This record gives sequence, structure tokens and C-alpha cells, in this order.
Amino acid sequence: MPTQDAVAELIEYRVVLVQSDSRRVLALDAVGGFRLPRVKIPSWTRPAHQLQRTIKMTWNVNALCLDFLPSAKESSPVAVAEVLMIEGPIKLTPIALTQIHHTELSEPQRERLLSMLTEKVNGNSSFSQVGWIDEAVAWMECVTGRKLSTKREIEQFNAGGGFALVRLHTEDDCDYWLKATGEPNTHELSITTYLSKLNTGYLPELVSTKPAWNAWLMSGEAIQIPDIPTEPFELFRLLEDVVESMAELQMKTEGASLHLLDAGAFDQGMDVFEKHSAALFDYLEEAMSLQTSTKAPRLERQRIQELHATFEEVCHRMADLHLPETIVHGDINPGNIVTGAGYCQFIDWCETYLGNPLITLQHLLLLNKVENLDVREFINRLLRRKYRDVWATNYDPQGFEQGFVYMPLVAIASTLYGRGNWLNTPERNDPHRLSYARTLARRMDRAAREPELLEALCH
Repeated sequence: MPTQDAVAELIEYRVVLVQSDSRRVLALDAVGGFRLPRVKIPSWTRPAHQLQRTIKMTWNVNALCLDFLPSAKESSPVAVAEVLMIEGPIKLTPIALTQIHHTELSEPQRERLLSMLTEKVNGNSSFSQVGWIDEAVAWMECVTGRKLSTKREIEQFNAGGGFALVRLHTEDDCDYWLKATGEPNTHELSITTYLSKLNTGYLPELVSTKPAWNAWLMSGEAIQIPDIPTEPFELFRLLEDVVESMAELQMKTEGASLHLLDAGAFDQGMDVFEKHSAALFDYLEEAMSLQTSTKAPRLERQRIQELHATFEEVCHRMADLHLPETIVHGDINPGNIVTGAGYCQFIDWCETYLGNPLITLQHLLLLNKVENLDVREFINRLLRRKYRDVWATNYDPQGFEQGFVYMPLVAIASTLYGRGNWLNTPERNDPHRLSYARTLARRMDRAAREPELLEALCH
């Protein structure tokens, strides 16, 4: 029996299961009329991935999520999915859309669903159309010369709003990833294409692109890291490879600032941080003033101003080191690191920045969660040395050593600033953003108190 906390973390979806040939939907013949099947999935996971798995387990239907219908806050969300295969006996009946009980869908939902089933979608994603996966499979088979094994093995990870991420498995046991992005991440295709043309090998092979879908096909030979090791030596071996691979990739982008910006990277140069530092720290002050919880300490206005002054001094000093500007991966996490090609590769470049390469190194060091503080710091010293040594062929190692002292504060500012386009929009008032900003401010406070930084700033 699930605990109360576990139940609270689940979210229930109404699911419209559409048969591709007849455009009929699978419904539950219940008292009072036909009802949509329901599934519950964890609220903190990828909805499309969990829906696909749960629909199969609950209703014996292998399906592909097409889109999510707009719904009122007080009602459960509605997912529309295409039936790929029926895996066994089912308790659902194929019916016309008009036969679904009137309380199951609102009028706007019915209208949107009807357009998905009967019309060619204009101005919206092709991925909300029934049958798009068949066209995608045909594309994969054409450019690779391989055949899909079975629709049963199509695995979906993202859907809705012009986004798609599916894994296709072929008869000769090869995998390919199909990814597409919509607004505001349409630039990821151009970034991925540019990085692939550098022939670094630090991204999965780009097999083909489909501009009409803003989609691309990648080799799936590499393997995602299931979990970051907890044993210190295993962790070090993994992160050593990650750090070395990232440094070598970044070196390939040195001197390519204009190309990266043209491809859609967001500018996070030191001059940009200095220009917007007042707005950033005003925002931190505002966020702290709105704190109501007493679980975490509240930074007062004076301390925020002190942090602002420290940050500006750090920016000046980092600029004086004349370290290169390179690509910065703004979303480094275990899910975006893959292995198996002889070195580490990196995926998911929607948060691509142009800035100081040490920002990414600092974010990589955060993956080191060894409990023993002495062992953790020893591993971090070795990783910083590895990173420095890769760059030593082109740059004075001493500049990197000095940069290591300043980079924790800069890396936190990078996370806070992100794309920078939210500062003057209503997004700044989002409660989750305000809460996260308070968390980052506290991390800045701790970073600014580090003895090594304080000593460096005295000279």
C-alpha cells in the first residue's frame, strides 16, 4: 500500500488513446457512458516517458504521447497518445470521439482534439499529429539503411509544444535518437550542428537533420550514466574522463565566439556579468525581502550589497587573467553525460553559453558528492589539475590556478543569470524562480566567505 507521501507525489492523467487507422479512441465502458482511461505517474519525472510506460503496464497498450490538451488548474491534465500496438487483452472499447461522456473533456479540449485528428496542423508541431512517428521511422531507415526492429521498442522521453525525444531500435541492434525542439529552445539544432562540424567526437554522431521539424537524428551507441558512483575511486575515474573531455571540447571552440553566438549561444562573458550585476543583485535583494520561511537564513540588504561588491571585484580579476572565452554547458548533470565511445560525450545543448570555461568545470565538480570532506576536496584538486593540464599546452597554468579561486562565485552567478532574458519580464516574479534565487544567494554567501578567496582579494 503506497504511503500518503508517495500518493501525494503522483499526478493523474486522463488519456485519449487514438487508433491511427480509424481515428477512433479507446475508452472505458462505464456506468453512465464512455470514460477516458486514467493513469497516475510521479509528478517529478518526464511525463511522456512515464505515460508511455504506465499506459502499457495498466492498459496493455503500447502508445506514443502526441501532446497535452490545455486544462484548467482544478482539473486533471489530459494527454493525447497514438496507439502503436495492443499488447494483449484490453478492457477498452474503440469509439468515436463524440461518444465520450460530455464531462470528460471541455469544449476547447474537444475542439483541439478534433483538429489533431482531422486536420493538418498549421503553425504548431508536427509531433501532435497522428502518424508522425511513421514518417520519422521512414526518415531513419532512409538515412541509415537500417530497418526498425518493431514499434514495440520505440521509447519516448519528451513530447508536446514542438518537442520530441524518442529512441529507435533497429533490427541489427543499433539505436538512434530523434530529437526536436520548439520555442524557446529552437537554437539547439544549430548549436548541435555547429559543434558536430568541429569533428571533436565529444557529441554523439549527428546522422541527419530535418529542418522542417527542427529535428535531428543522432547515433545512440553511447550509454547514459545511470548513476554517479559513490565509491571515491570510481567517482574520480569517471569525473576525470568527464573533465578531460569537456576541456578538450572547449578548446575546440576557442576563438569561435561569433560562430557560437550566431548559432544561438547566450552571451555570459565577464563584461555581460559586469553590465548586469546591479540588476542581478537588486533581484537577489528583492527575492530575500519576499522570504517568509524561517527554515533557511535570510540575507539582509547590507550583506547582498557586500556580495555585489565582491562579485564585481571578482569579475575584474577574472577579466585580467585573460582566460579564453569558450562554450559553456549550462545544464551539466548526469543525464547529459554519455560514455562508451572511448571518451565522454555531452548532450542537451539548449542551455549553451559563451563565457569563461571554468564555469563548466565548477559545475562538474558539484557532481562530486563524496561525504568525507577531505576526500572530496582531494578529488577536486586532482580534477582541477587535470583540467589545467589539458589547457597548459596553450595557456599559462598559473592563470588557471588563480581562476580556480574565483570560479565558484562566477559559476553561481552563471546559474542565476542563465539566458538573462528573464530579468525584465514577468518571469522574474515566478515563485519558484524567487525561491531558487534565494538558494543561490546563500551559496554565493558561503563562496564569498571561503578563506582562499578572501586571501586572494586582499592582494
